[in-house]
Amino acid sequence: MIKPHYICYLLNKILVVLLSLSQLGPTEASQSKSELQTDLAISRRNALVRAVEKASPAVVNISTIKTQQVRTRSLFGDPWAPLFDFPFEIPQWRELHGLGSGVIIDNSGYVITNQHVIDGADETRVILSDGREFEATVVGEDYLSDLALLEIEAPKLTQIEFGDSDNLLVGEWAIAIGHPFAVTGGDPRPTVTIGVVSATNRAIKIDDRLYQRLIQTDASINPGNSGGALVDMYGKLIGINAAIHSTSRGSQGVGFAIPVNTAARIVELLASFGSVVPPYLGIETQALTPELAEKLKLGNRMGVLVTSVEKGSPAKNAGIKRSDVIEAINGQPTPNLSAFNSITRLLEKSQTATVQLIRDRNRVDVTLSIRELQWSYKVPGWGITIEQLDREAAKKYQQRGVLVTKIERRSALAELLEKKDLIYSINNSRVGSIEDFKRSINQLQRQQRVTLYFERDGERLRSRNLIFQ
Repeated sequence: MIKPHYICYLLNKILVVLLSLSQLGPTEASQSKSELQTDLAISRRNALVRAVEKASPAVVNISTIKTQQVRTRSLFGDPWAPLFDFPFEIPQWRELHGLGSGVIIDNSGYVITNQHVIDGADETRVILSDGREFEATVVGEDYLSDLALLEIEAPKLTQIEFGDSDNLLVGEWAIAIGHPFAVTGGDPRPTVTIGVVSATNRAIKIDDRLYQRLIQTDASINPGNSGGALVDMYGKLIGINAAIHSTSRGSQGVGFAIPVNTAARIVELLASFGSVVPPYLGIETQALTPELAEKLKLGNRMGVLVTSVEKGSPAKNAGIKRSDVIEAINGQPTPNLSAFNSITRLLEKSQTATVQLIRDRNRVDVTLSIRELQWSYKVPGWGITIEQLDREAAKKYQQRGVLVTKIERRSALAELLEKKDLIYSINNSRVGSIEDFKRSINQLQRQQRVTLYFERDGERLRSRNLIFQ
């Protein structure tokens, strides 16, 4: 968008030139016209145009195919279905096609997109802005951050340059680049919408996914833009477009992007492990409800309540105690469990963090030292221990999931599961990591029936009607 004062400047320039032309001879007038055309050509290639030219080649179209089993009583569609209905249901397979956007972040072939764009896909293809098309491999995906890392084998790739999402100014230009309502074929180049950074550090819940510390923008973000780039005036990546807030599923001027600094950390973990492996803290927490805050005489303070601390754990060594309330970590507030988990899950091995506590209504700061990552987890009440797979071990399985490494004799699963079984889904929730497993079982109600989906020797199996206390 050209600024008003620059428009006035151009109009004045044109007026001056026209007045001059009326007083010049043919040769002089021709030269002045040429100068005007040059000025206008230069004005068209403003900073926004140059930013788009720089970033667009790194933005790609992503198409997916998901095979889904459905059950029907007819092999024919309307209007013949009532005449050929069977008295029983017949399983059929259908292909579901999905479209989204992605960003080339490394010219070796790494492409970042939203996890929901490729979730459950049996086939994923990447279409470059020059029309070339490649099959993509999913390197890793992370449900909680809604990010996935793909890899393609392609020469001469243009990678995007990273900006700094921690240094954004509310009101500065923001350019969304992607493939809204994209279709395969036709012009493969992405489209552009322009707005400003409306706000930072926003949170929004869509379905059962809670997004934290998002960039809000009024640049139009439509279906198909998911996974595309949000760039600044210099064409540098500041966010990955993720969601819109709308009552009609269309753009209403409220879009959200995952900050590039967060995305960079997630990408690092996905490239190394194939998923986000959180650090081992040795601590259990729960939400600090208004009732608990009143009981502890904390007033309107917000945080998470420490319910237990393991002996010899990093939390114990830091001096964290049961009934402490964690207010912030490294200066970032932890007003609820979601915020607490979103911060702690990205702490690095060998990293130290400052934890701000409330203890006996007094402020206490402690230093937490991370020593190791949480690769295994003993599931309370299930009698099994599961393990997170690294990228190399995951190649031995067709599904992404968690590995069963130990089964107790008295476990309700002792007759169902075996060591080295890979659990990849609980009811309708995909399980690609220990974090996914915890999230899925935390959503279960008491006495709820559970269906486990697992892989054994390349075969997909399931067990229904399990009930856990």
